[in-house]
Amino acid sequence: MARAEVNRAHAAADTPGPDRAPTPALLEVEDLSVFFAVEHGRLLRAVDEVSFSVGRGEVLGLVGESGCGKTTVAKCIVGQITPTTGTLLFEGRKLGSQRRAEDRRAIQMVFQDPYSSLNPRMSVRQVLRELLRVHHLVPSSGIERRCRELMDLVGLPADALDGLPSQFSGGQRQRIAIARALAVEPQVIIADEPVSALDVSVQATILRLFEDLNSRLGLTIVFISHNLAVVRRLSGRVAVMYLGRIVEEGDRESVFSDPRHPYTRALLGAAPRLHQTELARPSVKGEPPSPIDIPPGCPFHPRCPRAEAVCSADRPVLESVQTGAWHLAACHFRHEAALNAQGAMPLPEPEETSESAEEAP
Repeated sequence: MARAEVNRAHAAADTPGPDRAPTPALLEVEDLSVFFAVEHGRLLRAVDEVSFSVGRGEVLGLVGESGCGKTTVAKCIVGQITPTTGTLLFEGRKLGSQRRAEDRRAIQMVFQDPYSSLNPRMSVRQVLRELLRVHHLVPSSGIERRCRELMDLVGLPADALDGLPSQFSGGQRQRIAIARALAVEPQVIIADEPVSALDVSVQATILRLFEDLNSRLGLTIVFISHNLAVVRRLSGRVAVMYLGRIVEEGDRESVFSDPRHPYTRALLGAAPRLHQTELARPSVKGEPPSPIDIPPGCPFHPRCPRAEAVCSADRPVLESVQTGAWHLAACHFRHEAALNAQGAMPLPEPEETSESAEEAP
């Protein structure tokens, strides 16, 4: 089944199955590609035929090493980058480069660095008031009350409205960035590495905030991260990217307990564990190939310990591993179970934090 057809099957799926997603699709990405021209007329393939969908109220984790194309996908979804080819659908409507105001509001992004994404000369109140006025979301008499509601929603006191970004900690800034995204009442939040720039001690508080927002508001979240423990905690479904393509996708427990792509196994095997007494030997060697010069066949085959002749000749497509769950892998040997138990080992939870770590200014 073509992946675009699988996406369309999401909306008709009542129960999970090997070719059906568990929830109706709210956001659909079909055959998305983004190429950038470089010197000598060559192309950098940042994203190459990526397809996935996200159901209403679902949390999808998009994971992969730096440079695999995760952020480029995110920027296409919110309209910051125009894709070279492919289709974006929201509630069944095609999203183009020129979007209606309600479509722009419906999909919001939380960036990796909260400080650089906030205007350093505007107070939190000014940032929120401007959004509420421009989009006419509440009457003028209700703007102050709505600002206080947003602060309460992200766990900050009302007097934080008077502060400037420089007066807050990293975790507090990220809460403010989340409040800014929520101010326009979105249906989808694209969270691009929202905790990677934060101290480990405050990451858990931001993750709990995302969990709470998903539960209370029914927000759909695309959570982008290279931290497997974070993705496992928050996401119900996981997609793994390598060199601009999705190489594995499935429900959280299927992917983490029974990974079927060698790259996913390598990621899980490299994740540090609290009680690990010996350093695990890396199952792959070398660096990822250049996205300007992607190898023929499977892009992972030069580094893959399982590679055979077919891997350098034919590029595998994302297909069901037939485990009875929603689980797809782009590997010629996807029907083989993992040869080791690394994928089934529990990953550590992000550290908890004390209340004093997030004191208001």
